[in-house]
Amino acid sequence: MKICCVETRRLPAAWTGGTAALPLDFFSYVSLADIRWVERAEAETNGAYKQIIPYVVVRQSNGLALCYPRHGAERRLRGLYSCGIGGHIDIRDARETLAGTIRAGMLRELSEELADFAEGRISLAYRGVIHDAETGVGRVHLGLVYAAQCCTGYTPRPAEELAGMVWKTPEELGEMRRERWSDLALRLVLRPGGSQGLQNG
Repeated sequence: MKICCVETRRLPAAWTGGTAALPLDFFSYVSLADIRWVERAEAETNGAYKQIIPYVVVRQSNGLALCYPRHGAERRLRGLYSCGIGGHIDIRDARETLAGTIRAGMLRELSEELADFAEGRISLAYRGVIHDAETGVGRVHLGLVYAAQCCTGYTPRPAEELAGMVWKTPEELGEMRRERWSDLALRLVLRPGGSQGLQNG
């Protein structure tokens, strides 16, 4: 399966070194022309590419955030709690624009992870970029963080991948053993000012 990537050399240096959560507009730096569709097996081991991963933090109106224990195919993350729903964008998600492609992949992933998901039940806001060049996972992935606000009366139900899902306050999340991407994403989602000045992808 071919997945959506961008060549690492085409990204700003601040996006590829160290570990950071950056409230910057991905869509101002990367265009559809920069996208490469790469076989996943190659992309997982080739640092010349960054796999683009929408990473969605789902919250209720009372501020509680969705989190779940990792127990899927990604062995490097098992045993950690995640506060984000994310996944690869594959060739079936391709659209005429980059924003449309990313949104299609993100909505497909949400529909796979939440048993009763429908697009009208949440609002999505783009918050920024996360990267972690200090781990094997991070070196070949670039996260696009979105905050998902549940509409009044909607509490998502987990599909199999999110078994063990719970709702936690930001304080409770701070006491859990989380994957690094969750730490980075929460900095963007919870920061003052939210997504001011950023596109919603």
